[in-house]
Amino acid sequence: MQMAVTSTRHLPSDAAQISTVARYDIFKHLRSRRLIAIFVIEAAILALMISLPAILGQPYPEDPAEFVQSVVAFLFTNILIILAATMFAGDSICSEFQNRTGYLVFPNPIKKSSIYLGKFLSTALIVLLVVSIWYWAAIIAGAIITGDVSILAIQSYGLAVLYAFAASSVGFLISSILKGSTGALVLTFFLLFMIFPLVDSVGTLGGIEPVPSITYQAGAIDAVLTTPYPENWVQYANESMGLPFNIYFFYPSVASSVVVMIGYIAICNVAGMFLFKRREMVG
Repeated sequence: MQMAVTSTRHLPSDAAQISTVARYDIFKHLRSRRLIAIFVIEAAILALMISLPAILGQPYPEDPAEFVQSVVAFLFTNILIILAATMFAGDSICSEFQNRTGYLVFPNPIKKSSIYLGKFLSTALIVLLVVSIWYWAAIIAGAIITGDVSILAIQSYGLAVLYAFAASSVGFLISSILKGSTGALVLTFFLLFMIFPLVDSVGTLGGIEPVPSITYQAGAIDAVLTTPYPENWVQYANESMGLPFNIYFFYPSVASSVVVMIGYIAICNVAGMFLFKRREMVG
């Protein structure tokens, strides 16, 4: 008598599913023109900023922190991170619905939470790569020219990575809400580049420090490279100077910057995952 043999096949664990989604999403990013474009932008700006003093016949800063600050100027760092968050997070979720790829992905025995976390993990790794190339090119160039590496540059790099993760989290939340990729990309970019900074400016004009703002807290990326660390101050109204009202200058602390950015990462992703799990393919 032959005994029937039955085989049981266990589904991959949540961690394995997240890893698989992240791996394939990274392959998609590596093949995309977006990643090539942002690398070209990085290389062009880095080459210009590192060679500019030599071209102009000016001496390089002797302090390694000042050298890194002169190369990875906050204006460029901010724009680069916003572009990376927009390109790789802005349409990450809504594209599954707009391109109808969800019909192929969602029926599989994989949790939506695993899909979301896998996509966010891949985006986090990509923006980490973008920020790391940006900073470490400047840090290594500074070490060669000044002969030293500043711990302040390392701290600025850490804050920039955290800001990139937080900005990407905002992009994922927007992507979980909106239906179209174009709208999600545009809103992510303008929210981080114009809307949040505009609200920050209005608040500071009224003497209100915009502590909850992610774009305000990003100012610590540049402030930490300055010695001594800048403190809040006020330029009081003075008719002889043509100032009709007080002008407030606020600088976020490193501690508040870390706390607020971690808060954005947690809150935006919890909300984004909740909305994604409730969303269904329609049409």
